[in-house]
Amino acid sequence: MADLTYVRMREEFAYLAIVLDAFSRRVVGWCLETYMQASLAAAALKMALEQRRPQPFALVHHSDRGVQYACADYTRLLDEHRIFASMSRPGNPTTTQKRRAS
Repeated sequence: MADLTYVRMREEFAYLAIVLDAFSRRVVGWCLETYMQASLAAAALKMALEQRRPQPFALVHHSDRGVQYACADYTRLLDEHRIFASMSRPGNPTTTQKRRAS
C-alpha cells in the first residue's frame, strides 16, 4: 500500500511518501522531500523494491488515484517489476480497480 502525507516543519512543509507491507504492517519504503512530485512516490517504491526484491506477479500495489501513482513513470515502474496496480475507483474509496501488469 502506498500513500503520501505532509509534515509541518518550523518554516515549511515536507512531504512524506511511504510504501507499507500490508501483511507485516511495516514501512518498507519511504522518501521525505520539500516537494510533492511523482519522483517522491517513485523513490519510496524503489526503496521498497530494493529491500524486498519481490518475485514477478507476486504483489498487488494499492494506492489512491493521485497523479503521483497514476502517472506514466510510476506505472512503468510497477510494470517493469510485474506488480499489479490496484486503485480506488473514482468516488468510491472502498472498492478497488485492478490493472494487469504486462
